[in-house]
Amino acid sequence: MSRRLDPLFVSVTWGANGSTLSRSLAVASHAQRFACVDVLLHLSCTGLTREQLAQVLNMAKSSGVRNILALRGDPPQGKRSWMEGDVSGGECDRAIDLVKLIRKLHGDYFGIGVAGHPEGHPSSARGEDGNKIEMEHLKKKLDAGADFIITQFFYDVNIFLDYVQRCRKSRITCPIIPGIMPIQSYSSLLKMTQFCGISVPSSVFERLQSVRHDDEAVKKIGCEIATEMCFTILRSSFMEKDFGVQMDVDGFHFYTLNLERSSTRILANLGAVSVLSEAGRSVAREKQSNQMKCDFAHDVDDGLAIAETNQECNAAALGRERTYSISEQARSTRRALPWKPSAMENRSKEAVRPINWSNRPLSYIMRTDDWDEFPNGRWGDSTSPAFGELSELSHFYSFTLGSDDDRRAMLGSCPLNESDVHEVFARYVEGTVPHIPWCETPLQPESFLIQPQLAKLNRYGMLTVNSQPPVDGASSNHPVFGWGGKGGRVYQKAYVECFVNPDKANRLTRMVTDNPNMNMYAVNYTGQELRVGVEEGGVTALTWGVFPNREILQPTIFDPEIFLVWAEEAFSLWSAMWLNLYDYGSDSYELIEKMRDTYYLVAIIDNDFTSGGKDGSKFLLLDSLLEVGKLSSSSST
Repeated sequence: MSRRLDPLFVSVTWGANGSTLSRSLAVASHAQRFACVDVLLHLSCTGLTREQLAQVLNMAKSSGVRNILALRGDPPQGKRSWMEGDVSGGECDRAIDLVKLIRKLHGDYFGIGVAGHPEGHPSSARGEDGNKIEMEHLKKKLDAGADFIITQFFYDVNIFLDYVQRCRKSRITCPIIPGIMPIQSYSSLLKMTQFCGISVPSSVFERLQSVRHDDEAVKKIGCEIATEMCFTILRSSFMEKDFGVQMDVDGFHFYTLNLERSSTRILANLGAVSVLSEAGRSVAREKQSNQMKCDFAHDVDDGLAIAETNQECNAAALGRERTYSISEQARSTRRALPWKPSAMENRSKEAVRPINWSNRPLSYIMRTDDWDEFPNGRWGDSTSPAFGELSELSHFYSFTLGSDDDRRAMLGSCPLNESDVHEVFARYVEGTVPHIPWCETPLQPESFLIQPQLAKLNRYGMLTVNSQPPVDGASSNHPVFGWGGKGGRVYQKAYVECFVNPDKANRLTRMVTDNPNMNMYAVNYTGQELRVGVEEGGVTALTWGVFPNREILQPTIFDPEIFLVWAEEAFSLWSAMWLNLYDYGSDSYELIEKMRDTYYLVAIIDNDFTSGGKDGSKFLLLDSLLEVGKLSSSSST
């Protein structure tokens, strides 16, 4: 979700009395480091001394956490809910004491959020007097140093809007973020609302009553209800005259309950992300016969529709066996860089990365985690001391690839011929294999535009692990290729990285020799290198952008020396993630071992990002590779 939906932050919960301390901090740290998203760490003062809270805050700071949701916490042990007058049982009685402690110990380092209760906190008195006292307490928390409010979930929008109105009239001007909890099942709705004391309008129960035993139907209606709530809240921002105060809302906080689909559907309904529709699928099927002629446009008004048509066109033609989850189909275009920056403070100036780890970002982050600073020059310079050295340690294993049985199901229980392995790579490109060792995530949206060609390349024995099509001045807010903000133009050179046997490596050498605009770098398992059209140094900008009032940004490069470091990891993955699935000495073992030992890892760059291929195609590099693959396959036959 963090990669596809690009949230402002994610929140990580906290167990009673700090029972989940180590897990909560680990999740928070890893989310920032590897998922590259800011974290709001919940912290409750229930059962903890000031000394323990100080230790937790120091640990959070050392983990890179910059935001805390300061809470009193769960009710005292033995009680179902807070009662009027109850305190936490720790040395900080209430959330306001925790806010004060954070500010005293760490100044402005942490952003601090506090909870808001549109229907009143269980420990507050009921009625107008209770509301007044609670609003005074809320204002004191903000005066003590809190920065924003996240509300308890609700289902009656009028109650929330009244709450915002009361806050603004009480001179609470900070952001107020409404908490939205999508309805996942009828029973969970009853349980959660009763436990938290949340009222539910009768209209909600009426819509759910007839399908209450069908969880999927309940989820669908729940998404509709939440979407309507969000639209009503958004419209209130334009109706300030009806409320008499400023009713701006600074986004929504979704209580996902670790379920991604409902939240994604709501965002899609709101137009916050783009998700392929059934209408798009129908259009794509009609254009299936012309899929190889599909092209992309640089005009932002047409780009999304064309990209969606390509993706669906390809999917229909290839007959996908695997259905993408909705969050994989969703796309948010709010990208500062082509790759997702880490949310860790020490990486805040990181502005350039080598392309080789594009599909294994966890490994790259781990290998560069101890760098003191990151290169940020106009064109990058791997000789700069800022680059440091890539660690020999690597994130070889990936939980996304699963157990040995999971990997055998994806990579083949008993491959006997090289064509069996080629088919695995092709099926990954087509989406029927979710992961391969060199690619931790499904195919990126921009690669859908060249998906048929990539699949054919893999069946020809050019096993692609990285690629990008050329882009010549696309708008920086293009839905597929855009990054860096509005008003700019972005560019990228065509690039393909693949494993090939020695015969194909020699054929590719001749191909690049005949194309002066291309460079080729290749190395095998033993370290034997092939280079064509390469000068000493040879650091190449592969992606760059031109923006108003800014220097040229160049966030993706290719460096021959870094390529050799990556190659060591790439070849090791044959052993660590594939070879060890089979018994030593078996036909499958010997097949994978032979491919590891004899194949070359080849990287080819087409420096002319304006050149076109045959028959009006924009992909000269891919056309040339396909021709080589076809000829070599014919000769071997």
